[in-house]
Amino acid sequence: MRRATRQWQTVAMLALDGPYVIGPVVALMVTGFLALLLHRALHRQEAEAARPPVPSRPDDYGLLVPVASCRDRVDADLVREHLATAGIRSTLTTGVDGRIRVLVFADALDRARRLVG
Repeated sequence: MRRATRQWQTVAMLALDGPYVIGPVVALMVTGFLALLLHRALHRQEAEAARPPVPSRPDDYGLLVPVASCRDRVDADLVREHLATAGIRSTLTTGVDGRIRVLVFADALDRARRLVG
């Protein structure tokens, strides 16, 4: 039996030769883009944090309007259940005076007031 001998050939190749440079260049471009994107996002957050907060009133609930004020949580839950059976979404909050307020959206205020009384 005759043994086959393997011969290896090496060829000198430039570092910037052909498609071998494309992979690292693309990786560097993507890394640079992500670093720029992260820098801009963090810079925007710092600018928003440096802005003074808008003062709000303690009775300002945004889009929600108080429809009832209750002494305790049980009464407020009863009011919420009554509103829920009529299909009105509501939530609870505690005011600065310690009373629990039932809040609804402004478009359902008239219906809610008729139901609650």
